Amino acid sequence: MNINNSLSQKYLLDYPIEAARVLEQVSAEDVAALIVELPIDTAALVFAAMLPEKSAVCLERIEGAPAVKLLTQMPVTSAARIFRLLSVTKQEALMSSISEKTKKRLRRYLNYPASSAGALLDLKFDMLPENITVADAVRRIEHLGHSVSCELYIVNDLHQLVGMIELGRLLTSNHHSPLRSIMTRKSQPVSVHAMAESLPAHPGWVNRRRLPVVERDNTLIGVLEYRRLQEVMADTGSSSSRDPVESFLSLTRLYWVSLAQLLNSFFSVSRNESPSFKRSDNGEGK
Repeated sequence: MNINNSLSQKYLLDYPIEAARVLEQVSAEDVAALIVELPIDTAALVFAAMLPEKSAVCLERIEGAPAVKLLTQMPVTSAARIFRLLSVTKQEALMSSISEKTKKRLRRYLNYPASSAGALLDLKFDMLPENITVADAVRRIEHLGHSVSCELYIVNDLHQLVGMIELGRLLTSNHHSPLRSIMTRKSQPVSVHAMAESLPAHPGWVNRRRLPVVERDNTLIGVLEYRRLQEVMADTGSSSSRDPVESFLSLTRLYWVSLAQLLNSFFSVSRNESPSFKRSDNGEGK
């Protein structure tokens, strides 16, 4: 794509989401080189439309003023999601170069209360855009460059959570199928603002050991591991964090014990009510 061509720039400006889907599959070095040559408003629009993980990898490769302009030109919510994924060195370099007003706005979306889901979440997770095929999804995860988790989260063009799919199901599905047609919509997300003491009661723990964490507008920003929650609850001395799976298994055991007792009582009654079987003196029943 010739970025000096007016048609190319118009395409990027008019169709930033479609352009983002393409650039997500291009090397970070090439995307970074392209972004710095674009008008800043167009660059920010496309950059914000890309999945945050890819944007962060590209921003790591953009130095100086272009990186600062790009970060400050984007909507603050998009900038915060990308900023979280940057290395500490890059974060410090950017923070030292932006205005105090921008820092204040950015920190509003970076800092959460210590006892909230936002402070406990894990930023390392895998997401896929919904408007792709299974084949496209498989190609994407093959080029991630890291081990893929069992759960893959699926987002719309605004990076809002719309579903999830397990890796095994993805790999065994028809490669021509749309990804959205095979995903599970019941992802049972956790609010980033939920407090730790309320989280053990979340019904999602019955089926999964990690749950997606979303903002108020359902934007996916991370995942919460049940093990991490257990550690925090243990540190605070909370006694309310009973494992839902353990509770479920306890109820299951109780059910089978009760059923066994019921069957035992039933057979005992049956034996007592059956006609007596007497033996004659010669040992034959009659």
